[in-house]
Amino acid sequence: MFIRLSTYTLLCLILLTTGCGTIVSKTTGENPVGTNSSERSFGRFIDDQLIETYVSANILKANEAFKDANITVTSYNGIVLLVGQVQSEKLKQLASQTAKRVRNVRRVHNEISVAGPISIPARTNDAWLKTKIKSRMLATKGANPLRVKVIVENGVVYLMGLVGKAEAESAVEIAHKTYGVQKIVKVFEYTE
Repeated sequence: MFIRLSTYTLLCLILLTTGCGTIVSKTTGENPVGTNSSERSFGRFIDDQLIETYVSANILKANEAFKDANITVTSYNGIVLLVGQVQSEKLKQLASQTAKRVRNVRRVHNEISVAGPISIPARTNDAWLKTKIKSRMLATKGANPLRVKVIVENGVVYLMGLVGKAEAESAVEIAHKTYGVQKIVKVFEYTE
């Protein structure tokens, strides 16, 4: 059991460390087939997951009032998006300050509104909008649903990703043509 566990642990460490950077060919200086400098590495993906966890936990610890708030934290390539509802402007600012202090956070977009939590039917509608947008991205050439993260909060669509301008515009157009979308906010990082 100990040997299998150690082998498994070693294998996981090797996989994690090899995914932490972009591979560049020594002979041509270019990325080999299957890698792209505009894509997140596996290590960056793990960092984003950790950022989301740490920011969420630190916000909850920052003030007791956050236990009654509705905050969603999303990270893409070190850029953090905060959406949801809090009871005061002071809590909104505290959430932003708390997120900025987390390691590897490059920038914070605070889109939290000062209001009561949204209803269950509104949350259900948000989930349905997200599903429709991601499905349309799958069916449309020019918008890669693996490179564009879609977050929907109270009918507002937030689009995140590491994309070119044409891919960003394609994603925005898909969201714009989706019935029920109130507003679109671009939180893209452009590769061009």
